[in-house]
Amino acid sequence: MKLIKGLGKKIVNLYNDLSDADSSWTNRRYDFYLIFGSTDELKAPWIQTNWKRDFQPYFDLLLKQVNNSNGTGIRVDKFNLERRVSKNNNETFVYHAPIKVGRLKWDEKSHEKWTVSDNSENYFQRFELWSPIWTKCERRDIPPEIYITITNQRGFQNGCKIEFGYFMVIAVAKNLNIDSKSILKELSEKIDSKATIFKTRRWGKPEKFGDWTFLNWIQDTYMVLYKEESLHTFDFNSLEFQPHWEVLYRHT
Repeated sequence: MKLIKGLGKKIVNLYNDLSDADSSWTNRRYDFYLIFGSTDELKAPWIQTNWKRDFQPYFDLLLKQVNNSNGTGIRVDKFNLERRVSKNNNETFVYHAPIKVGRLKWDEKSHEKWTVSDNSENYFQRFELWSPIWTKCERRDIPPEIYITITNQRGFQNGCKIEFGYFMVIAVAKNLNIDSKSILKELSEKIDSKATIFKTRRWGKPEKFGDWTFLNWIQDTYMVLYKEESLHTFDFNSLEFQPHWEVLYRHT
């Protein structure tokens, strides 16, 4: 019996090793995290002081463990609030003009460019990081080793009801053998996230487990995940994470 159990364990380990070695867009396996951030606007990660003190150090720990950290690329959507006058009725309105920040890398100069001094200066919408940069991933025909997005949950008009202020998606390729779980648990404690959850997921495989549904690739992880509705339509405390997710941290 012990021999059979030992053989079975070896087969399982071999299967996992082969799965982790598959780097295709469809099958590459990741440590996959969702972080639900505070609704306190003063704690937003795109505010420069918050980013440098509370977020950047932990992502540094992840990125410094991969060989291509210097080839990391960042894309950001943020807007300048401009008061304009309508030609039709001569009324004033606020126009959100896209801000061009140029090419962004993982360095201090780029962090200065994409972050904001406070939430009244600009409207920040989305941050996206690929390591290596997406163009290199396309040339190599493999998904990134590390992928991170941060999305502002407040709309342009800042009037919608939200259950969490920002939404973070973090994916770390399993074959990197990085202890990302302890790093992101520590980050979550530092920022006191509303919740941080974890599971293993393939980059390009749609998945459904319980009330949770992922229709597309990891880079397409948006709000319609739970019971096929926006997460903001539910009381956050009513969301059922377990047994499908491992809860790394939850605000109490």
